[in-house]
Amino acid sequence: MAAFMQRLFNIEAFLASTCYILVALAIILDIAAREFFQFSIFGIQRIAVFLVIAVAYIGMALAAGQNKHLRPRFADNWAPASWRLFIERFGDLLAAALFTFMGVIAAQMVMTTYEYGWDATVIRFPLWMVQWVMPYGFFSTAFRYAIFFIRPDLKPTEIGG
Repeated sequence: MAAFMQRLFNIEAFLASTCYILVALAIILDIAAREFFQFSIFGIQRIAVFLVIAVAYIGMALAAGQNKHLRPRFADNWAPASWRLFIERFGDLLAAALFTFMGVIAAQMVMTTYEYGWDATVIRFPLWMVQWVMPYGFFSTAFRYAIFFIRPDLKPTEIGG
């Protein structure tokens, strides 16, 4: 399971990195076209925004996979130390449930967008082809938290705090 989790992380990190590189190229090309040739590349800014959204949802899963989600730490010592393992496991279970719920809602939204045939404005691209990353990100994050609940030994140690 640890090897699978690492492969999944590597694939998602590659996808997120590729999206970031494409965002940078899109912005550079658009700026160069405007500055040197006095025209803007049609729809490129919208495409860059969609790629940034993809990075955000994939990045959510990457953060969970490294146990680096931002969280408030002010209440860490409110419960006795003997409860810490239970609280962490319960937190992983709760996170898995919440991210699964959000994944279901996002999947329903994508299906609705597909059924209605909605397009992204300006570039006339099927919107569901951009939105699929939302349920993917939620379900991938939920999967990680479920694994951390079942196999706490696979959860990376939290640094800081």
